Amino acid sequence: MTKIITIAREYGSGGRLIAQKVAELLNLTYYDNEIIDLAAQELGFDINTIRKAAQERSSGFLYTMVGGSFQMPLNDQVFATQSKVIRHLASNDSCIIVNGCADYVLEDFDNVLRIFVHAPLESRVKRVVEEYKEDHEDATKYVRSMDKKRSNYYNYYTTNKWGQLKNFDLTINSDYGLDECAEIIADMYRKL
Repeated sequence: MTKIITIAREYGSGGRLIAQKVAELLNLTYYDNEIIDLAAQELGFDINTIRKAAQERSSGFLYTMVGGSFQMPLNDQVFATQSKVIRHLASNDSCIIVNGCADYVLEDFDNVLRIFVHAPLESRVKRVVEEYKEDHEDATKYVRSMDKKRSNYYNYYTTNKWGQLKNFDLTINSDYGLDECAEIIADMYRKL
């Protein structure tokens, strides 16, 4: 039986770094952008096009006419394909999935540990500037805008609300330390 960890996170919280540390501690396969890459491959689109579509919600359920048949908007196709990929991975291998909607996509799966990583805004801005080496005119505004994109995407494609405590088994403040957070998550996983 597979055991899965899903990690959703605020932008700049270090959630991806924590997930990588947990993967090392537990010797688990780690999936992040690979899910988008697999979706791109399945849809037959350029990876960069799919990565952009994977970050934005659809502009509505407007179907386009292609070759005499109706087709879902690209964003909706990407979400559906990513969901299919996530379900396939979770069915076949114990792993960590860093994807904003994986907790929702796998809500009917047993043995899933759902994690949300957060941190105070000031800490996240500092991490984005100092550790991620991202250069933005207004880093605080950028971090907030990325959170808003994640929230809009999650709220559009799921029936849950982004960051809401009841969606997760654990919400953790990364200011306690990335290694410490990884150890806590690994301990919880071992008890699944």
